[in-house]
Amino acid sequence: MTSLRRATSLFFGLLLTAAAHAQTPLGKPTLDEQKVQIWCATVKFVYNDNHRPNLKSKLNCGGTLKQFETSIKPDSQKVYSLLYQPLEGRGTMYKGLGTDQARSEKLVTEIINRLKASTARKASPARMQAVEALNTSLRGYVENGTPPGDIGANDVASAEFTDTTTSTDEATASASPDAGPATIGDAATTRSSGESFMSKFFSPLALILSLLSLVLYALLRGQIGKLVEKVDRYGRETKGVRGNTSDFAASSPASTNKLTPELQREVEKLVQQRVAEELRKQAAPASVAAPQPVTPAPVAATPGPKPIVPAPVAPAPIAAPPTSPAPAAPLVADPPVAPAPAPVTYEAPASMSETSPVPPVIPAGSPASAPTEEFDSLVPPVQFPVSENQVTEEAGDALATDYTRYVKVPVNGGFNIYDLSEEPQHDSIYEIILDTQFPEVGIFQVNPDPAVHAYAIQSAQYSLREACRYEQPTGPVSRIVTDEEGTLRKVGGVWQIESKALIHFE
Repeated sequence: MTSLRRATSLFFGLLLTAAAHAQTPLGKPTLDEQKVQIWCATVKFVYNDNHRPNLKSKLNCGGTLKQFETSIKPDSQKVYSLLYQPLEGRGTMYKGLGTDQARSEKLVTEIINRLKASTARKASPARMQAVEALNTSLRGYVENGTPPGDIGANDVASAEFTDTTTSTDEATASASPDAGPATIGDAATTRSSGESFMSKFFSPLALILSLLSLVLYALLRGQIGKLVEKVDRYGRETKGVRGNTSDFAASSPASTNKLTPELQREVEKLVQQRVAEELRKQAAPASVAAPQPVTPAPVAATPGPKPIVPAPVAPAPIAAPPTSPAPAAPLVADPPVAPAPAPVTYEAPASMSETSPVPPVIPAGSPASAPTEEFDSLVPPVQFPVSENQVTEEAGDALATDYTRYVKVPVNGGFNIYDLSEEPQHDSIYEIILDTQFPEVGIFQVNPDPAVHAYAIQSAQYSLREACRYEQPTGPVSRIVTDEEGTLRKVGGVWQIESKALIHFE
């Protein structure tokens, strides 16, 4: 806007300056215009006086003084060399004259004196009368602005004349200098004066308009250049984003087939952590089971059979029924076996309790039933925690298949993987749920955090239109509720939206 104001001010300033210089009263031509008209009338008079009116068509009386001078330089009648050049070319006659009026009167006087000095004209009263008529016409033009006429055009045929083109008479030669073309006449002079005024007024105006148009063109060219630069920069950025996406899509197969060193180290750490956790979980039940064998050890060291008979043999059949209904028969067989063979059978299991391969063989023989049940009673405490850990691990593995990512808004109908973040940000509008078992598909919904709902509602056209289906609220709302999750499909490095999420406002 500042440049436009400056250009407008410059335009009006130049226009006023040109108008001030061009304010010349109508009918009052400048000194150069008066000289052109005076010399044109004089040269036309000389051509008529020498019976060469055909030369008047070559005169340039409608232009500047320099153009007129060029038109008479061929000088077939010696007008330029003997009349124009001595008077106008040297310009010495204008010295000491301060006004244009005085200079014009001086020019007319010198021309008439030169024409009257010709001996041939002095001998012809008719020609001298024509000179006087020229004098009257020129002075009327200088004093009153009346355009000079074509003097001598009517009596060329009747005038006494001897051809002076080859004569060396200086007077005749001097009579042939300047004369204006008479064929143009009064109308030509008036038209020349009018054209002169129009050219003086409109020429500066045309120049000013040309300069103004150049300034405006330069300003417009600068604005166009800036717009083109912005468009080119946007195009380069768009191509860069597309190139990055295509590069990622091209490199994704290699990344899935081969892990990077960083990922490999992370996987090793996770495996070590899981192994350590498993070892700790297995060591905890072992520590609980270790104190239980200590109590039967002193009992085994005593030689008497009495501690063995009341040993917890009876509770063993209680644990046995869940495994199989067969142990009901050994309950009846135990009373006769316990009195006599008990001391012998106890020593054999003592050594078998220290070896792990023996317990599977013990059920085959009835004498070893009591130590087998005692050993089995120690095993369940070890197995129960393990089964709970297995259930926990299976549940943890099931949960580990799903993971959540957060993103701000979709771009061109999808979410770029570079925009996803593991933790929600202050402007994370969408929540994406992915599954490692199905790496090519996913679902998304609006982030349930109410802190981002106000931002999403304010910029709904920008943040919700591409990814959600909803009805425009009729009143003020402050919360977004997801009625149906949207679906995603991975295409290269972008999660493209297959179906929009259905939401409503509250």
